[in-house]
Amino acid sequence: MVKIITDSTCDLTKERMEEIGVTCVPLTVHIGNDIYLDGVNLSKTEFYEKLRTEKSFPTTAQPTPHTFEEVFTAALEEADEVVCLLISSDLSGTVQSANIAKNTMEREEIHILDSRTTCLSLGLLVEIAAQRAKKGKTAAEIMTELEGLTSRVRICAGIETLEYLKKGGRLSGTAAALGTMLNIRPLMGILDGKVLMLGKARGNKKMYAQLKQMVEEEGIDDAYPVLLGHAQSMENYEKFKEACGDLIEGRTQLYGDIGCVVGAHAGPGIVGIAFIKKA
Repeated sequence: MVKIITDSTCDLTKERMEEIGVTCVPLTVHIGNDIYLDGVNLSKTEFYEKLRTEKSFPTTAQPTPHTFEEVFTAALEEADEVVCLLISSDLSGTVQSANIAKNTMEREEIHILDSRTTCLSLGLLVEIAAQRAKKGKTAAEIMTELEGLTSRVRICAGIETLEYLKKGGRLSGTAAALGTMLNIRPLMGILDGKVLMLGKARGNKKMYAQLKQMVEEEGIDDAYPVLLGHAQSMENYEKFKEACGDLIEGRTQLYGDIGCVVGAHAGPGIVGIAFIKKA
């Protein structure tokens, strides 16, 4: 039996991870003088409320090696092997902490994957890994498939407000004011472990259409599900899902709830879709 472990940047809901038997290691969130464990004593709803009201900008920190040691030890008490899928090493030191824990424990049954992504696309890889574990695949078999997918997993997301890009220093006040006046919606993705700006649209309707077009141009591998998600805006999510229409019709559709890692920089109202690109 293989136990799947991930971190809280995967943006699957707590209920979903419990349903598919995945253990989640929380990152630490710092807001002002307060420290929280992502998804433990700080829900996504609470995070976005604080994002709107607190003057200080939130930051995140990786779990400690000791935390991973505890999680790995518990996992190996109920499973023969562990597959641990984590946020891109270009975005966090979480992979490093997990590897330190593995080396300290000297347990070859622990397999750690730098997913080279985060957010909904990490969630999609976690879903795939959990499906394979449920079917009785070995850790080696799961790792081989996932290693092949890290270069093909994609996320296309749209940002509704420029306010938080400005607050985080990623956009000047002048550019944010002009963009807001023009109703600009930045489009983002993650490629080779890094967050990229893919383009921009004017208004939500065009944002949904351009995100759909981006996915169509990449092409979806029909062997895998798609995962759609949002940040505190079910209305935007439903409209985006409707706009995707024939793109997702007939495919297995999964759900994600975008949290603090992307949300801190992009704010509420984000919508996105994760998928596996055709080989």
